[in-house]
Amino acid sequence: MSEHEEVTETITEEKKNTKKSIGKEIWEWVYTLAIAIIVAMLIKGFLFDIVRVDGSSMFPTLVNNDRLIVTKLGYKPHQGDIIILDSEYKNREEYYHRLAVSEDKDGLSFIDKLLASRNMPDNLKKKYYVKRIIAMPGQTIDLADGNVYVDGVQLDEPYYDGTTSSIDPTVEYPITVEEGCVFVMGDNRNHSKDSRSSELGQVPYEAILGKSQIRLWPLTEIGRTK
Repeated sequence: MSEHEEVTETITEEKKNTKKSIGKEIWEWVYTLAIAIIVAMLIKGFLFDIVRVDGSSMFPTLVNNDRLIVTKLGYKPHQGDIIILDSEYKNREEYYHRLAVSEDKDGLSFIDKLLASRNMPDNLKKKYYVKRIIAMPGQTIDLADGNVYVDGVQLDEPYYDGTTSSIDPTVEYPITVEEGCVFVMGDNRNHSKDSRSSELGQVPYEAILGKSQIRLWPLTEIGRTK
């Protein structure tokens, strides 16, 4: 083999190695990115989330555009907790039930619901509210003389100094909270759509995204939410 042929062969081999190296590096980047996306989705879906407050229903505790860290994993509702809830959960479940009946099924599987959500009316899609848990399952809530009573005892509410009244004439008090549900209100009682309204009503545990733990923004108000 001539010297020219040896040089040509060496250059060709180097090109092949370079292509393999570039291909391997691209694959490693794609693989790493895919893993990062999956991990991020798992964290967002099961561990915690960051949400933005939209509106004034929790004023003065929370205000419009506040950013909150919401914990999910292992969360169990407690009276007084500030929670994030899906206000359309019950309506959406009724929608799924009607679909199941129309298809002569006992219920819809996760996949069925996922496929059905593609054609779901916009007003049934997830819509999150920030509210405070006022009463737990089995507790009886009453509104009288501008105050809130739980099991006959006036509720101590240091986060609110106004009066509380009914906002829906179709909702009669006292009310006993159903099993697996909570009764919620906003801290800004005169500007809050909450469990006092038949439109939202009592909130099933399944509709609760998680508990607000920390306010991240604005920086001047960073700290625990309570």
